[in-house]
Amino acid sequence: MKYCINFYGNNSDIYNKVDEINIPIDKIKLDEIIEFCQQHNNQRINLCINDWNEGLTKGYIDYCLSLDLNNIFVRLPNWDEAMCMAIKEKYSNKNIYFGTMINNWDTIITYLNYGVTDLIITESLGFELDKIAKMAHDKNIQIRVFPNVAQSIYKNSLDKLKFWIRPEDIPIYEPYVDVCEFYGEENKQEIYYNIYAEDKKWSGSLGEIIIGLSDEINSMTLAPRFAEARIKCERKCMKGSPCHICEHMIELSQTLEKANLRITLDNNKEDIKNNG
Repeated sequence: MKYCINFYGNNSDIYNKVDEINIPIDKIKLDEIIEFCQQHNNQRINLCINDWNEGLTKGYIDYCLSLDLNNIFVRLPNWDEAMCMAIKEKYSNKNIYFGTMINNWDTIITYLNYGVTDLIITESLGFELDKIAKMAHDKNIQIRVFPNVAQSIYKNSLDKLKFWIRPEDIPIYEPYVDVCEFYGEENKQEIYYNIYAEDKKWSGSLGEIIIGLSDEINSMTLAPRFAEARIKCERKCMKGSPCHICEHMIELSQTLEKANLRITLDNNKEDIKNNG
């Protein structure tokens, strides 16, 4: 799994640890881009253009892609038909993609046809990652997600219906997800990276590290089968299916928490042990 954080100033040791860095184009002077990219030539640098202006945006793209640096990628604003046509005609097979948080298949198919390098998958599509990853990986396109935010079109959805990933489940998602980006405040980016990439676990309530998660779910009482089911379930429970895996696993988690029990993995086999 690769990890991406947002740029929040020039002086941070975390930049040398992560795989990718997002830099909004308005947070760094153009003449500083080359120096920063050279200093971090082991990291992929995503130069993020957040506002669409046809002439100005194309100028930025031309400048960024003209730099003799292989680690620069350009992230454009949300989909725009004129920009898509420009990509297909002029920037095809270049290091370029959209910042659109994709939550529907129409957008996926559109972007797949324009030769982008990455897709940012969110909300309900997080439950169809097996299908999305196959189509994207066949075209050498990366799948990106935000693991630390509970996502749904409707903000008051039940937590079990939101897309989120706990640190312990990253290995389960690795065949389908290429890059984890961290959502939220800039001063917490390093904290999220340490939890997900280095500690690879969380010993408390998931609501403490996953934005928008309100249920009391202790990460140490949630079984891996929870994630294994959600990768490809398509949220059938919302379409009349009798599937209640998420609900049952969360209820089991809360029952174990009340009994002061924890789930441990011994030789990849689940075991339940007393926390005392």
